[in-house]
Amino acid sequence: MNEKIDLKKIEKQTYQFTFTDGLYDMAYGSMIFFIAIAPILREILYPSYIIFLVLPAPLILILGKIYITIPRIGIAKFNQKRTKSRKKIGLLIAILFPITVIIVVLTYLGVYNVKIGGYIVPVGAGLFALILLSVIAYIMDYTHFYLYAVSIGLGIPLAALIKPIFGDPLHYIISFGISGTLILIYGIFTLIKFIKNYPIDRVELPNVKR
Repeated sequence: MNEKIDLKKIEKQTYQFTFTDGLYDMAYGSMIFFIAIAPILREILYPSYIIFLVLPAPLILILGKIYITIPRIGIAKFNQKRTKSRKKIGLLIAILFPITVIIVVLTYLGVYNVKIGGYIVPVGAGLFALILLSVIAYIMDYTHFYLYAVSIGLGIPLAALIKPIFGDPLHYIISFGISGTLILIYGIFTLIKFIKNYPIDRVELPNVKR
């Protein structure tokens, strides 16, 4: 009985270790940062500015895992239950990401000003993002995602609320830029620490396939 509990504990610790490279923080922070400067990019690069909202986050995760994380700690194999959870996470992220980008862009364009209930749209969009990201955080068992949920969930209605006060692009820089920059910086420092602690030539982890 004790052995079974210990094995679960070891597996959970190994699973949590996969987040210590800071790539998820960098990916999400970069997405929020580009959302913050979307009004500026839109004026300069319209319509191709959408690329900066869509590509950086997945590129950071995919390339970072391939060229930084996997060469250092390998690929961890988890039980069937956790594997299914990770597939659910992938599906939820695939649904959430484009919807969130669309919602944010529509909020920036001021769609909520059309006669559809005032601020109901940005508040509803923020609530949607908050709930969906919180579900991902719960399934993923990664507490940082709750912070992500709050930053998006509050950022969308906040941008709509302060737009009449500060105007473009300050309303987005204030509502998304601060949190996005802080998360991105945290992720960068975490990645640097990870690289220093786990150089390629001296990594040994239990239950990890090399």
